[in-house]
Amino acid sequence: MTSPELSKHLQLSVTNLGPIAKADIELRPMTVFVGPSNTGKSYLAILIYALHRFFSGRASRPRQWPYFGTRTIFDLGPTSPAIKEFPRDELESLTEWLEHTLRSAEDNPGEEEDIDAILPESVAKLVRPVLNDVSEFGQVLDAEIMRCFGLEDTASLVRNRTANGSRVDLGRAVADAEDPSISLGYSFAMRRNQHEFSPLVPSGPPLRLLVKPGWRDYTLNELYSLIDVIDNEAEEEITYMASRLLANLSESVGKGMVTPFDSAAHYLPAGRTGVMHAHRVVVGSLIGQAARAGFERDTPLPRLSGVLADFLEQLIGLEEPKVRGARRRRESLAEQIESEILQGEIRMARSPVGYPEFLYRPEGWKEDLGLMNTSSMVSELAPVVLYLRYVVRPGETLIIEEPESHLHPALQVEFTRHLAAAVRAGVRVIITTHSEWVLEELANLVRLSDLPEAQRKGIGGGDYGLTRDQLGVWRFEPKKRPKGSVVREIPFNSDIGNFDSGFDRVAMATYNDQAEIIRREERLKTNAGRH
Repeated sequence: MTSPELSKHLQLSVTNLGPIAKADIELRPMTVFVGPSNTGKSYLAILIYALHRFFSGRASRPRQWPYFGTRTIFDLGPTSPAIKEFPRDELESLTEWLEHTLRSAEDNPGEEEDIDAILPESVAKLVRPVLNDVSEFGQVLDAEIMRCFGLEDTASLVRNRTANGSRVDLGRAVADAEDPSISLGYSFAMRRNQHEFSPLVPSGPPLRLLVKPGWRDYTLNELYSLIDVIDNEAEEEITYMASRLLANLSESVGKGMVTPFDSAAHYLPAGRTGVMHAHRVVVGSLIGQAARAGFERDTPLPRLSGVLADFLEQLIGLEEPKVRGARRRRESLAEQIESEILQGEIRMARSPVGYPEFLYRPEGWKEDLGLMNTSSMVSELAPVVLYLRYVVRPGETLIIEEPESHLHPALQVEFTRHLAAAVRAGVRVIITTHSEWVLEELANLVRLSDLPEAQRKGIGGGDYGLTRDQLGVWRFEPKKRPKGSVVREIPFNSDIGNFDSGFDRVAMATYNDQAEIIRREERLKTNAGRH
């Protein structure tokens, strides 16, 4: 009998969050949110950003948690009761299985491969209590969601202040014929003046040790060193090191449950053109008001949402990478956007006090232009170039609101191809969009992936194909009863070669209006001729 399989992609379910009545999505390497305005696309994108910060250990530290630092819910350490109390007579089975698994991985080296193994039940029963010992972290997630949305309390996010509150479930479904609803993950409920964070780690489904290529060497070395100590040291040292071994194993299992939320996310909000033009003014104003706040009464500091504050902070803190060879400059994702869309280079200079200034140098020019003196297209794409060059790494997530802003339709298509190139390079991408051109190009990229490479030559975007498994498009549909939007996947329609976004209905309505106008004009001409 084969072990039940976990779903490949993380699934996220949200109810009663802002405008959203119900959303069930699957996070794929490229995830697209489409739908009318004010249906919750940005709400869901910001929530995903907050979850990334929480599970990756980047959440802001609550005042009552001075020791939290960069801890994650999986980094409990050997002092956790769930770890301290595990039976030492189970230590042999734990070390034997782990050593066998790691030896097998070592015999098949490859930086591009994950370590992926199902825990035997004798080991899984030691890990489950650790994964379940996380309820105290609910206040951290609650605080981070408030910060990212720029709110005083998460109850403000509850749709229509319903008594049931908002609920967020994330995890991986288990393909189990007996109960297909079982999943592994976590649940967070938000109600007025209270929240509840709970694990979804039942005893039935299998647990997996999933180690990404980037962690491979560190994990192997760390676990081997712990096993060596357990084999050779005194009893008190064995007790401590065995606890560390279980803690590290539980961390790897837990991170695998919520991948990709265990990695960093970076958010490029809408209106970034204005931020790029005025970031020095915004930061200077905030600093000035902060300095006066203790002396001037009734001078409230403006509240920035966490996504905007983080965007400003990352812009200010950008640093040149230590190693950037000429070949890497030519081949990087950032340089491709510069050469193929911007036809110039985005540059960064530092003032005498270290504050960054962002500049644009058109091809063939020897002087730089400030972004205030460039087109809105350049200012819109400048942060994308900067993030791809200095910030985002493979495995991390880049969230972009309305990537089509200030771009001609032809450049929307071109930029969509470069987003696909980022996905193919290992960067996860989430976008919100109102653009028919973006979706049509994504559909073309899916169809291209079905063609043999030799047949793609000469077709626009031929080098950027995305498979159906790499791309998910989700439509936010407003409903009257109950009032709120429902989020559903738009499957790729092979018959028409596109995603049914609803944009065609807008085009059809416009065409029908045009036809009616022409009909009435002809009627007026006919009536005028009779007189």
